[in-house]
Amino acid sequence: MVPARNAVRVDASLPLELLGPLGCGFLTGAGAVFNSFGAGPGDTVAVFGAGAVGLAAVMAATAAGAFTVAVDRHPERLAQAEKFGAVPLDAASADLPGRVQRLTDGGARYALDTTGSGGLINDALRALRPTGHLGLVARLHTALPLEPGTLDRGRRISHICEGTRCRGC
Repeated sequence: MVPARNAVRVDASLPLELLGPLGCGFLTGAGAVFNSFGAGPGDTVAVFGAGAVGLAAVMAATAAGAFTVAVDRHPERLAQAEKFGAVPLDAASADLPGRVQRLTDGGARYALDTTGSGGLINDALRALRPTGHLGLVARLHTALPLEPGTLDRGRRISHICEGTRCRGC
């Protein structure tokens, strides 16, 4: 049992095996874009990690009218993100933050990290425009060593719990 505010209403005729990602992955990824970021037309969103949560964020950002970049190391995930409207970037690309900045005309307004990788989190911070917002959804299992300059110019980080659908997480 879950509190009603954390439940996802679905059509009873849909097969249960297809609905599993809705309760966590889609709620978290899409909720981050819609609720935490409030992304809309003209915004830029960079999604780091294109698994279930990341792809939900890509779909939400595209639906909201934002320009979207997806970063991952798996070609099949990047291909799916591209089908959902994102510009795909390989996580191993040289100068990844610079590539995101060039694609987003000076840096993404919003970035979402779904990986929990310290290296990618620092890349995501450097890919933001001044005053940009990085949302973290993965639980970090180690300290996050921030590289010098990553929080300069008003950039900020927040943790996003279930797309901020979960009050008091």
